[in-house]
Amino acid sequence: MADIIHDVACNLLRRHGTDNRGILVLADLFGGVGYSVYVGRQQFIEYISVDKQENINVMLLNDLRFVPPPDKVPLGIEIFIKDGGASSKIVYPQDVPEDELPYDDRESFVISYFGDFPIRYPPMPSDAQKLPRTGWRTKMR
Repeated sequence: MADIIHDVACNLLRRHGTDNRGILVLADLFGGVGYSVYVGRQQFIEYISVDKQENINVMLLNDLRFVPPPDKVPLGIEIFIKDGGASSKIVYPQDVPEDELPYDDRESFVISYFGDFPIRYPPMPSDAQKLPRTGWRTKMR
């Protein structure tokens, strides 16, 4: 597991550098990988969209589900990289209420690492406006 965490941390440092207040990964591992990356800038926290460069980390973290014995499979992981070092916290099913995922409220975790700075999310892709409507509102009635 340590090798996977090390590889993820190295990939993030290569991509985002050390000129920041830290890099935070929150990944829930329930049935797949829910992966979020936040980079602490001077006056805000930047959310990083998952793209092809980040997919390698998603695949690495997915491997965490298969490394330990089945009764020791983690439910989630936090990785925090700062000043050239990395720390991690693994979350197991007994650490989270049964009806929740480990990072349902990601903002509170982000604030605990970076302080209460605004989080900047990237704009919606330009082609998002062109997606067809599914009619889900009419189906709900």
